[in-house]
Amino acid sequence: MSGRRRSTRLLAATLLSVAAHAALLAGSWLTPPEAVPVPPTLTARLEPLAPPSSPPPPATKPAIRPRPAATPPRQIAVAPRVAPPPESFTVPAAAAGAGEPAPDMTAESAAEPAVVASAAPTIFRMPEAPPLPEFPRRGTITYLLTMGPDQTPVGRTVQTWEFDGNQYRLGSQSESTGLIEMFRPHRYRYVSEGTVSDRGLRPERFLASVRRGSRTEESLAVFNWDEHSVRLGRLPQQATVALPDGTQDMISFIFHFALAPPAPGRMQIPFTRGTRLATASFDVLPHEMIDTPLGRLRTVPVVQVREPGSESLAVWLATDYRNLPVRIRFYNRDGEAAGEQLVSEIRVSDQ
Repeated sequence: MSGRRRSTRLLAATLLSVAAHAALLAGSWLTPPEAVPVPPTLTARLEPLAPPSSPPPPATKPAIRPRPAATPPRQIAVAPRVAPPPESFTVPAAAAGAGEPAPDMTAESAAEPAVVASAAPTIFRMPEAPPLPEFPRRGTITYLLTMGPDQTPVGRTVQTWEFDGNQYRLGSQSESTGLIEMFRPHRYRYVSEGTVSDRGLRPERFLASVRRGSRTEESLAVFNWDEHSVRLGRLPQQATVALPDGTQDMISFIFHFALAPPAPGRMQIPFTRGTRLATASFDVLPHEMIDTPLGRLRTVPVVQVREPGSESLAVWLATDYRNLPVRIRFYNRDGEAAGEQLVSEIRVSDQ
């Protein structure tokens, strides 16, 4: 009896389990999966391209109206800057533009750049350079002046030079002293002005003034390199002659040699003392030691070849003093030593 009950219970439990699973599978909260849609059928068809559309007509340009006559600009008068009178052997420096003090750049103002406006015009100038890197731009040489074969002291000579960019100015001033100055004063003044090129000095104007007692003679040479002519002669009589390349005057040729010392040998240079133009020959001799008030100096003699009936001169260039002329000797028309300049002091400046 008990075994039948046990079987009945087991069967009932089984039926209840089957019924619960059937109810769970048939519940309404389970959503059936969506059906996969059938993809549509793609159909391709070839058709001819449509003809290109015609370009739009060009736009009509508006008629150009004549511009009214421009009003002439207003003329602004600019007063020239007056430079202070230059001192002796002083080259004026380029004026620097004055600016206002820079504003204080705080954290707020640092975000934007400061704009500084200046009304000063910009001046374009060629860079200034001395004719030779090691040659002083200006200087003065003082000489003891003697006369005659016995070299009698009669005065002194002061030579000056100044280079400003590609311009030069050379001067020589001799004056007598002592008894000669009292009874028959002598004055010799020479001025040479011109330009400096890669070929040396190129004179543009040379003046020679000689005073003996109460009589003064002046000669002037004006060089026109564009027209290859030079006007020269004693004032007021002047004549114009052809100007050969490389022509030098009585002062420029000395510094022409100092800037570029010539090689030993003979050379010819068109040369003028202001009265006439001639080709002069010069002999560049071997080095020679000479005695001067500055001591014993090593020099290069450059001697003009004498021509009958003509004056001549000789120059000694000091190799240890930038080839500056430390002795200059003059010969008269008979070939005799008429005067000599011997260095006693040299002052140079590169400023």
